[in-house]
Amino acid sequence: MRAMEHDLASRRWLILASTVVSFFAVGVTFFAVPPLVPELVSRFGLSHLAIGVLMGAISVPAVFLSIPLGAAVDRWPARAAGNVALVLMALGAILFAIAPSYTVLFIGRVLFGVGGLIINLLLARLVTAAFAGRELSLAMGIFNAVYPASMIVMFTFHPRLLATFGWRGELMALAVMVLIAIPLHNLAVPRNLRGEAATESHSREPWITTPLVALAVSWMLFFAAYASIFTFAPEWAGGGASALLIGSLIAWVALVLSPLVGTLIDRTGRAARWVLGGQILLAAVLAAMAAAIMPPVPAMLLIGVTFAAVSTATYSLPAALVPAARIGFAFGFITAFSNLGNIVGPAVAGAIRDHLGGWPLVWAIFAAAATLGAAATLLIRPGRGLGG
Repeated sequence: MRAMEHDLASRRWLILASTVVSFFAVGVTFFAVPPLVPELVSRFGLSHLAIGVLMGAISVPAVFLSIPLGAAVDRWPARAAGNVALVLMALGAILFAIAPSYTVLFIGRVLFGVGGLIINLLLARLVTAAFAGRELSLAMGIFNAVYPASMIVMFTFHPRLLATFGWRGELMALAVMVLIAIPLHNLAVPRNLRGEAATESHSREPWITTPLVALAVSWMLFFAAYASIFTFAPEWAGGGASALLIGSLIAWVALVLSPLVGTLIDRTGRAARWVLGGQILLAAVLAAMAAAIMPPVPAMLLIGVTFAAVSTATYSLPAALVPAARIGFAFGFITAFSNLGNIVGPAVAGAIRDHLGGWPLVWAIFAAAATLGAAATLLIRPGRGLGG
Protein backbone atom coordinates (compact mmCIF):
# COMPACT_ATOMS: atom_id res chain seq x y z
CA MET A 1 0.00 0.00 0.00
CA ARG A 2 1.37 3.41 -0.91
CA ALA A 3 2.04 5.80 1.95
CA MET A 4 -0.64 8.31 2.83
CA GLU A 5 0.01 12.02 3.01
CA HIS A 6 1.83 11.52 6.31
CA ASP A 7 4.08 8.62 7.31
CA LEU A 8 1.74 6.63 9.54
CA ALA A 9 4.24 3.81 9.94
CA SER A 10 6.38 5.89 12.29
CA ARG A 11 3.47 6.24 14.72
CA ARG A 12 1.75 2.95 14.04
CA TRP A 13 1.81 1.73 17.67
CA LEU A 14 0.35 5.02 18.90
CA ILE A 15 -2.42 4.70 16.31
CA LEU A 16 -3.05 1.13 17.45
CA ALA A 17 -3.24 2.28 21.09
CA SER A 18 -5.77 4.95 20.13
CA THR A 19 -7.71 2.33 18.17
CA VAL A 20 -7.83 0.00 21.17
CA VAL A 21 -9.20 2.72 23.47
CA SER A 22 -11.81 3.93 20.97
CA PHE A 23 -12.96 0.45 20.01
CA PHE A 24 -13.09 -0.56 23.68
CA ALA A 25 -15.48 2.35 24.25
CA VAL A 26 -17.66 0.96 21.45
CA GLY A 27 -17.57 -2.55 22.89
CA VAL A 28 -18.40 -1.78 26.52
CA THR A 29 -21.39 0.33 25.47
CA PHE A 30 -22.61 -2.39 23.11
CA PHE A 31 -22.42 -4.98 25.91
CA ALA A 32 -23.99 -2.68 28.52
CA VAL A 33 -27.55 -3.81 27.75
CA PRO A 34 -27.48 -7.54 28.69
CA PRO A 35 -26.36 -7.03 32.33
CA LEU A 36 -28.89 -4.20 32.70
CA VAL A 37 -31.91 -6.20 31.49
CA PRO A 38 -33.49 -6.51 34.98
CA GLU A 39 -33.09 -2.76 35.61
CA LEU A 40 -34.49 -1.78 32.20
CA VAL A 41 -37.44 -4.15 32.55
CA SER A 42 -38.33 -2.87 36.02
CA ARG A 43 -37.76 0.83 35.29
CA PHE A 44 -39.44 1.03 31.89
CA GLY A 45 -41.73 -2.02 31.92
CA LEU A 46 -40.09 -3.42 28.80
CA SER A 47 -40.81 -6.78 27.22
CA HIS A 48 -37.96 -9.05 26.26
CA LEU A 49 -38.79 -8.31 22.63
CA ALA A 50 -38.23 -4.60 23.34
CA ILE A 51 -34.93 -5.44 25.02
CA GLY A 52 -33.88 -7.45 21.97
CA VAL A 53 -34.75 -4.55 19.68
CA LEU A 54 -32.75 -2.23 21.93
CA MET A 55 -29.75 -4.55 21.78
CA GLY A 56 -29.88 -4.72 17.99
CA ALA A 57 -30.54 -1.00 17.50
CA ILE A 58 -26.83 -0.23 17.69
CA SER A 59 -26.24 -2.45 14.63
CA VAL A 60 -29.04 -1.08 12.44
CA PRO A 61 -26.99 1.87 11.07
CA ALA A 62 -24.26 -0.55 10.01
CA VAL A 63 -26.57 -2.44 7.66
CA PHE A 64 -27.64 0.68 5.76
CA LEU A 65 -24.70 3.06 6.18
CA SER A 66 -21.55 0.91 6.21
CA ILE A 67 -20.91 1.08 2.47
CA PRO A 68 -21.43 4.85 1.95
CA LEU A 69 -19.60 5.69 5.17
CA GLY A 70 -16.78 3.32 4.27
CA ALA A 71 -16.33 5.17 0.98
CA ALA A 72 -16.55 8.49 2.82
CA VAL A 73 -13.77 7.74 5.32
CA ASP A 74 -11.49 7.10 2.32
CA ARG A 75 -11.86 10.84 1.56
CA TRP A 76 -12.58 12.64 4.84
CA PRO A 77 -9.85 14.20 6.99
CA ALA A 78 -9.09 11.37 9.41
CA ARG A 79 -8.73 13.36 12.63
CA ALA A 80 -11.91 15.38 12.07
CA ALA A 81 -13.91 12.30 11.09
CA GLY A 82 -12.79 10.52 14.24
CA ASN A 83 -13.70 13.49 16.42
CA VAL A 84 -17.18 13.68 14.90
CA ALA A 85 -17.65 9.94 15.41
CA LEU A 86 -16.53 10.06 19.05
CA VAL A 87 -18.77 13.06 19.79
CA LEU A 88 -21.74 11.19 18.30
CA MET A 89 -20.86 8.19 20.45
CA ALA A 90 -20.63 10.35 23.57
CA LEU A 91 -23.97 12.04 22.84
CA GLY A 92 -25.63 8.68 22.24
CA ALA A 93 -24.19 7.24 25.45
CA ILE A 94 -25.30 10.27 27.49
CA LEU A 95 -28.77 10.18 25.94
CA PHE A 96 -29.07 6.50 26.83
CA ALA A 97 -27.97 7.19 30.40
CA ILE A 98 -30.49 9.98 31.05
CA ALA A 99 -33.35 8.60 28.91
CA PRO A 100 -36.81 9.12 30.45
CA SER A 101 -38.52 6.71 28.03
CA TYR A 102 -37.95 3.72 25.77
CA THR A 103 -38.04 5.93 22.69
CA VAL A 104 -35.13 7.99 23.98
CA LEU A 105 -33.24 4.81 24.93
CA PHE A 106 -33.66 3.61 21.34
CA ILE A 107 -32.57 6.93 19.82
CA GLY A 108 -29.50 6.96 22.06
CA ARG A 109 -28.49 3.48 20.91
CA VAL A 110 -28.95 4.34 17.23
CA LEU A 111 -27.00 7.59 17.57
CA PHE A 112 -24.19 5.74 19.32
CA GLY A 113 -24.32 3.12 16.58
CA VAL A 114 -23.73 5.74 13.86
CA GLY A 115 -20.71 7.15 15.68
CA GLY A 116 -19.40 3.68 16.49
CA LEU A 117 -19.71 2.65 12.86
CA ILE A 118 -17.73 5.64 11.60
CA ILE A 119 -14.96 5.15 14.16
CA ASN A 120 -14.78 1.42 13.44
CA LEU A 121 -14.40 1.92 9.68
CA LEU A 122 -11.97 4.80 10.10
CA LEU A 123 -9.74 2.99 12.57
CA ALA A 124 -9.68 -0.20 10.51
CA ARG A 125 -8.49 1.87 7.53
CA LEU A 126 -5.88 3.74 9.60
CA VAL A 127 -4.48 0.54 11.12
CA THR A 128 -4.30 -1.02 7.64
CA ALA A 129 -2.36 1.99 6.34
CA ALA A 130 -0.08 2.30 9.38
CA PHE A 131 0.89 -1.38 9.40
CA ALA A 132 1.01 -1.87 5.63
CA GLY A 133 3.67 -4.42 4.76
CA ARG A 134 4.59 -5.35 8.33
CA GLU A 135 2.78 -6.69 11.39
CA LEU A 136 -0.64 -5.96 9.87
CA SER A 137 -2.23 -9.23 10.98
CA LEU A 138 -0.83 -8.84 14.50
CA ALA A 139 -2.36 -5.35 14.66
CA MET A 140 -5.70 -6.70 13.41
CA GLY A 141 -5.50 -9.52 15.95
CA ILE A 142 -5.13 -6.97 18.74
CA PHE A 143 -7.90 -4.87 17.19
CA ASN A 144 -10.28 -7.84 17.16
CA ALA A 145 -9.31 -8.93 20.69
CA VAL A 146 -10.74 -5.67 22.04
CA TYR A 147 -14.29 -6.78 21.30
CA PRO A 148 -14.30 -9.91 23.51
CA ALA A 149 -12.28 -8.02 26.12
CA SER A 150 -14.98 -5.37 26.39
CA MET A 151 -17.64 -8.05 26.92
CA ILE A 152 -15.59 -9.70 29.66
CA VAL A 153 -15.06 -6.37 31.42
CA MET A 154 -18.74 -5.43 31.35
CA PHE A 155 -19.98 -8.82 32.50
CA THR A 156 -17.33 -8.99 35.24
CA PHE A 157 -17.54 -5.50 36.70
CA HIS A 158 -21.24 -4.74 36.16
CA PRO A 159 -22.34 -5.76 39.68
CA ARG A 160 -19.72 -3.50 41.29
CA LEU A 161 -20.47 -0.57 38.98
CA LEU A 162 -24.20 -0.94 39.56
CA ALA A 163 -23.77 -1.05 43.34
CA THR A 164 -21.45 1.96 43.33
CA PHE A 165 -23.03 4.30 40.78
CA GLY A 166 -26.51 2.94 40.04
CA TRP A 167 -27.52 1.94 36.52
CA ARG A 168 -27.62 5.49 35.17
CA GLY A 169 -24.25 6.28 36.73
CA GLU A 170 -22.80 3.14 35.20
CA LEU A 171 -23.99 4.22 31.75
CA MET A 172 -22.63 7.73 32.30
CA ALA A 173 -19.25 6.20 33.14
CA LEU A 174 -19.29 4.58 29.71
CA ALA A 175 -19.86 8.02 28.17
CA VAL A 176 -16.79 9.24 30.05
CA MET A 177 -14.84 6.37 28.49
CA VAL A 178 -15.73 7.76 25.06
CA LEU A 179 -14.58 11.23 26.09
CA ILE A 180 -11.24 9.80 27.24
CA ALA A 181 -10.71 8.40 23.74
CA ILE A 182 -10.94 11.84 22.10
CA PRO A 183 -7.59 13.36 23.19
CA LEU A 184 -5.73 10.12 22.43
CA HIS A 185 -7.27 10.07 18.94
CA ASN A 186 -6.09 13.65 18.34
CA LEU A 187 -2.63 12.81 19.60
CA ALA A 188 -2.30 9.74 17.37
CA VAL A 189 -3.76 11.00 14.07
CA PRO A 190 -2.02 13.82 12.16
CA ARG A 191 -4.08 16.98 11.73
CA ASN A 192 -3.93 17.17 7.92
CA LEU A 193 -4.15 13.46 7.18
CA ARG A 194 -6.70 12.68 4.46
CA GLY A 195 -7.80 9.43 2.91
CA GLU A 196 -5.99 7.98 -0.08
CA ALA A 197 -9.02 8.64 -2.29
CA ALA A 198 -8.66 12.38 -1.67
CA THR A 199 -5.04 12.46 -2.79
CA GLU A 200 -4.54 9.70 -5.37
CA SER A 201 -5.51 9.59 -9.01
CA HIS A 202 -8.71 7.80 -9.89
CA SER A 203 -8.33 4.04 -10.15
CA ARG A 204 -9.94 2.21 -13.05
CA GLU A 205 -10.26 -1.00 -11.08
CA PRO A 206 -13.87 -2.03 -10.30
CA TRP A 207 -15.14 -1.14 -6.86
CA ILE A 208 -16.81 -4.49 -6.22
CA THR A 209 -14.85 -7.57 -7.25
CA THR A 210 -15.46 -11.30 -6.90
CA PRO A 211 -12.85 -11.71 -4.11
CA LEU A 212 -14.37 -8.82 -2.11
CA VAL A 213 -17.90 -10.23 -2.49
CA ALA A 214 -16.63 -13.69 -1.51
CA LEU A 215 -15.01 -12.26 1.62
CA ALA A 216 -18.18 -10.35 2.52
CA VAL A 217 -20.42 -13.41 2.06
CA SER A 218 -18.05 -15.58 4.07
CA TRP A 219 -17.96 -12.98 6.86
CA MET A 220 -21.78 -12.66 6.82
CA LEU A 221 -22.35 -16.41 7.09
CA PHE A 222 -19.76 -16.69 9.84
CA PHE A 223 -21.41 -13.90 11.84
CA ALA A 224 -24.90 -15.36 11.37
CA ALA A 225 -23.71 -18.57 13.01
CA TYR A 226 -21.45 -16.91 15.58
CA ALA A 227 -24.10 -14.45 16.79
CA SER A 228 -26.62 -17.27 17.12
CA ILE A 229 -24.19 -19.32 19.20
CA PHE A 230 -23.36 -16.34 21.41
CA THR A 231 -27.06 -15.62 21.92
CA PHE A 232 -28.40 -19.10 22.59
CA ALA A 233 -25.44 -21.20 23.77
CA PRO A 234 -26.16 -20.49 27.48
CA GLU A 235 -29.68 -21.92 27.10
CA TRP A 236 -28.34 -24.86 25.08
CA ALA A 237 -25.79 -25.48 27.84
CA GLY A 238 -28.53 -25.76 30.46
CA GLY A 239 -29.10 -22.19 31.61
CA GLY A 240 -28.10 -20.54 34.86
CA ALA A 241 -24.88 -18.93 36.04
CA SER A 242 -22.71 -21.89 35.07
CA ALA A 243 -24.03 -21.80 31.50
CA LEU A 244 -23.24 -18.08 31.24
CA LEU A 245 -19.71 -18.86 32.38
CA ILE A 246 -19.43 -21.57 29.76
CA GLY A 247 -20.66 -19.16 27.08
CA SER A 248 -18.04 -16.59 28.13
CA LEU A 249 -15.30 -19.08 27.26
CA ILE A 250 -15.69 -17.96 23.64
CA ALA A 251 -14.61 -14.44 24.56
CA TRP A 252 -11.69 -15.57 26.73
CA VAL A 253 -10.26 -17.80 24.00
CA ALA A 254 -10.73 -15.10 21.34
CA LEU A 255 -9.05 -12.52 23.58
CA VAL A 256 -5.97 -14.68 24.07
CA LEU A 257 -5.64 -16.18 20.60
CA SER A 258 -6.45 -13.26 18.27
CA PRO A 259 -3.03 -11.54 18.62
CA LEU A 260 -1.30 -14.93 18.38
CA VAL A 261 -3.19 -15.78 15.18
CA GLY A 262 -2.24 -12.37 13.80
CA THR A 263 1.43 -13.08 14.48
CA LEU A 264 1.18 -16.45 12.74
CA ILE A 265 -0.50 -14.93 9.68
CA ASP A 266 2.24 -12.28 9.46
CA ARG A 267 4.86 -15.03 9.49
CA THR A 268 3.16 -17.54 7.21
CA GLY A 269 0.85 -15.44 5.00
CA ARG A 270 -2.15 -17.19 3.49
CA ALA A 271 -4.79 -15.17 5.33
CA ALA A 272 -7.57 -16.53 3.11
CA ARG A 273 -6.64 -20.05 4.14
CA TRP A 274 -7.02 -19.06 7.79
CA VAL A 275 -10.57 -17.93 7.00
CA LEU A 276 -11.18 -21.23 5.22
CA GLY A 277 -9.79 -23.27 8.11
CA GLY A 278 -11.82 -21.31 10.67
CA GLN A 279 -15.05 -21.80 8.70
CA ILE A 280 -14.42 -25.54 8.34
CA LEU A 281 -13.75 -25.84 12.08
CA LEU A 282 -16.92 -23.88 12.86
CA ALA A 283 -18.97 -26.17 10.61
CA ALA A 284 -17.49 -29.26 12.29
CA VAL A 285 -18.19 -27.97 15.80
CA LEU A 286 -21.77 -27.03 14.92
CA ALA A 287 -22.34 -30.43 13.32
CA ALA A 288 -21.05 -32.10 16.49
CA MET A 289 -23.38 -29.90 18.57
CA ALA A 290 -26.31 -30.87 16.33
CA ALA A 291 -25.46 -34.54 16.78
CA ALA A 292 -25.12 -34.06 20.56
CA ILE A 293 -21.65 -35.61 20.56
CA MET A 294 -19.72 -32.56 21.85
CA PRO A 295 -20.15 -31.19 25.40
CA PRO A 296 -20.65 -27.43 25.88
CA VAL A 297 -17.20 -26.60 27.30
CA PRO A 298 -15.05 -27.92 24.43
CA ALA A 299 -17.61 -26.60 21.95
CA MET A 300 -17.32 -23.04 23.29
CA LEU A 301 -13.53 -23.26 23.46
CA LEU A 302 -13.38 -24.25 19.80
CA ILE A 303 -15.87 -21.55 18.80
CA GLY A 304 -13.47 -19.05 20.39
CA VAL A 305 -10.69 -20.46 18.22
CA THR A 306 -12.80 -19.98 15.10
CA PHE A 307 -13.51 -16.34 15.99
CA ALA A 308 -9.82 -15.60 16.55
CA ALA A 309 -8.89 -17.16 13.21
CA VAL A 310 -11.70 -15.88 11.00
CA SER A 311 -11.99 -12.34 12.37
CA THR A 312 -8.24 -11.65 12.38
CA ALA A 313 -7.72 -13.06 8.90
CA THR A 314 -10.82 -11.32 7.50
CA TYR A 315 -9.67 -7.91 8.72
CA SER A 316 -6.20 -8.55 7.31
CA LEU A 317 -7.46 -9.23 3.77
CA PRO A 318 -8.90 -5.93 2.43
CA ALA A 319 -5.37 -4.54 1.99
CA ALA A 320 -4.66 -7.41 -0.39
CA LEU A 321 -7.95 -7.19 -2.28
CA VAL A 322 -8.51 -3.52 -3.12
CA PRO A 323 -6.40 -0.44 -3.99
CA ALA A 324 -5.25 1.72 -1.08
CA ALA A 325 -7.78 4.40 -2.00
CA ARG A 326 -10.67 2.00 -1.34
CA ILE A 327 -9.70 0.36 1.93
CA GLY A 328 -12.47 2.18 3.81
CA PHE A 329 -15.02 1.15 1.19
CA ALA A 330 -13.89 -2.48 1.47
CA PHE A 331 -14.29 -2.47 5.26
CA GLY A 332 -17.69 -0.81 4.86
CA PHE A 333 -18.75 -3.45 2.35
CA ILE A 334 -17.86 -6.44 4.54
CA THR A 335 -19.24 -4.70 7.65
CA ALA A 336 -22.65 -4.24 6.02
CA PHE A 337 -22.76 -7.97 5.30
CA SER A 338 -21.56 -9.03 8.76
CA ASN A 339 -24.15 -6.88 10.51
CA LEU A 340 -26.87 -8.31 8.29
CA GLY A 341 -25.78 -11.75 9.45
CA ASN A 342 -25.65 -10.49 13.03
CA ILE A 343 -29.29 -9.41 12.82
CA VAL A 344 -30.76 -12.25 10.74
CA GLY A 345 -28.87 -15.19 12.25
CA PRO A 346 -30.20 -15.06 15.83
CA ALA A 347 -33.70 -14.24 14.57
CA VAL A 348 -33.70 -17.35 12.36
CA ALA A 349 -32.31 -19.46 15.19
CA GLY A 350 -34.95 -18.18 17.60
CA ALA A 351 -37.77 -18.79 15.12
CA ILE A 352 -36.64 -22.36 14.49
CA ARG A 353 -36.33 -22.97 18.23
CA ASP A 354 -39.81 -21.56 18.94
CA HIS A 355 -41.65 -23.45 16.21
CA LEU A 356 -39.80 -26.77 16.05
CA GLY A 357 -38.29 -27.13 19.51
CA GLY A 358 -34.89 -28.52 20.32
CA TRP A 359 -31.49 -27.36 19.17
CA PRO A 360 -30.22 -30.01 16.69
CA LEU A 361 -31.90 -28.44 13.66
CA VAL A 362 -30.68 -24.95 14.64
CA TRP A 363 -27.05 -26.07 14.89
CA ALA A 364 -27.33 -28.20 11.73
CA ILE A 365 -28.58 -25.24 9.70
CA PHE A 366 -25.73 -23.03 10.87
CA ALA A 367 -23.23 -25.83 10.23
CA ALA A 368 -24.49 -25.70 6.63
CA ALA A 369 -24.10 -21.90 6.66
CA ALA A 370 -20.49 -22.21 7.84
CA THR A 371 -19.86 -24.77 5.09
CA LEU A 372 -21.19 -22.29 2.52
CA GLY A 373 -18.93 -19.66 4.08
CA ALA A 374 -15.96 -21.98 3.58
CA ALA A 375 -16.96 -22.49 -0.05
CA ALA A 376 -17.16 -18.73 -0.59
CA THR A 377 -13.64 -18.41 0.81
CA LEU A 378 -12.32 -20.46 -2.11
CA LEU A 379 -13.15 -17.51 -4.40
CA ILE A 380 -10.86 -15.13 -2.50
CA ARG A 381 -7.77 -14.51 -4.58
CA PRO A 382 -5.63 -11.78 -3.00
CA GLY A 383 -3.59 -9.80 -5.46
CA ARG A 384 -0.69 -9.00 -3.15
CA GLY A 385 0.46 -8.88 0.44
CA LEU A 386 -1.34 -11.61 2.36
CA GLY A 387 -1.50 -14.38 -0.16
CA GLY A 388 -4.40 -16.77 -0.48
